[in-house]
Amino acid sequence: MADRLLLHHELLLLALADDSGKVAFGDMLTIGLGGALLTELLLAERIAVVRDTTGLKRSWVEVRDRTPLGDALLDDALEQLATAKRRVQMSTAVTRLGGRRRLRHDVALALCARGILREDEQRILALFRRKVYPTVNPKPEQALVRRIRDVLDGGKTPDARTAALIGIAGLTNTLRAIYDRKTLRALKPRLKALAESHAGSRAAKEAVAAVHAAIMAATIAATAAAAS
Repeated sequence: MADRLLLHHELLLLALADDSGKVAFGDMLTIGLGGALLTELLLAERIAVVRDTTGLKRSWVEVRDRTPLGDALLDDALEQLATAKRRVQMSTAVTRLGGRRRLRHDVALALCARGILREDEQRILALFRRKVYPTVNPKPEQALVRRIRDVLDGGKTPDARTAALIGIAGLTNTLRAIYDRKTLRALKPRLKALAESHAGSRAAKEAVAAVHAAIMAATIAATAAAAS
């Protein structure tokens, strides 16, 4: 697992502007990263999805194997799910995993350790500083973009990881790193077809559905808060 980029790495690579190292693309990136972590745990068969039997169409996370995977963020996510006092719905798991303190920075630091990004600081109004992560080695992201384009432009059937990444990136608007808004509108039928198919795996489909539910819940909560 240490030899390849994982979904949370890839999603952040798309979200960051290469030159400035700031998040430039994507909405609700924390939810997207939470979904990426959940997907990796599903694909590694550390967790499984259990369907509600009451007819409410809910799905729950079941931890089946607590063996560490060797990635600090994934192992923390697995432990969080394993030690939860109550069973957790899939969409809730996405939100909780995405809410991990410093998640975005820790994902970026993992990419820095691989020589893909560089940790830097940016001054804001000469008073504040924030961490930014400019690209040092663009080749991994270039390969990632080619992989996505092969599916969305070339019609290639994606593997499970690519199917999940495209689904999550589409839901969080992170595909704006590759396509302009007009092109994304034209790609909506293709994105919908991928989300509804079993391209890749059932686990990928379940994870993307959970991300969608988490985003909807967050949007409804924000709307209600604004109205009050």
